Amino acid sequence: MVYNYTKIEPIFKYYLSTGFTHSMQEVADAVQITKKTLFNRYISKENLEYCLIDYWQIKSCERIVQRMEFANNAVEKLMMFLFDLQHCKNNEPHFFRKAKEIFLENSEQRNPLFITQLETIFNMGVEEDLFRFDSDPTVFAYFFQFNALFILLKDSLINTDYISFLLAPILTENGKMVFKDIDIEQVFK
Repeated sequence: MVYNYTKIEPIFKYYLSTGFTHSMQEVADAVQITKKTLFNRYISKENLEYCLIDYWQIKSCERIVQRMEFANNAVEKLMMFLFDLQHCKNNEPHFFRKAKEIFLENSEQRNPLFITQLETIFNMGVEEDLFRFDSDPTVFAYFFQFNALFILLKDSLINTDYISFLLAPILTENGKMVFKDIDIEQVFK
């Protein structure tokens, strides 16, 4: 979906600070537009929320890409992805909770941008001989995201004990050596 960032940004900021429990009138009043304009742009509250989640994912993926510029390999990039999810949970909790909700409830809206980001990292890891897949990497991306959202990020800090368990099926011997060199406890402090 293509967004006019200037139009969705004020709504995004409002939801970022206050959450998803508003009427359309409250949203319109908060961003100083009419309720009719809000409905003309987004059709329904549900559609507005999906647009906001998509926009949030776009911003998150942009942040992840910027962080990944400093990574040396796909394993480090995957750690940066997890670090950013931790950042989202702690600093953008309303969006994090809503994304979890959508992930469980609606098979058409399963955080496609995060899945695409994971697929890119996994494909990079295959090319670098750090990851291998016995099944479809897309299926593993959904599995990985589910576990990241519901197990690793159960608390405010990532449960690092599960990271090696999650990665064990896909790490090659080279991948295991690279992963072993990363101090994950330090990364997720």
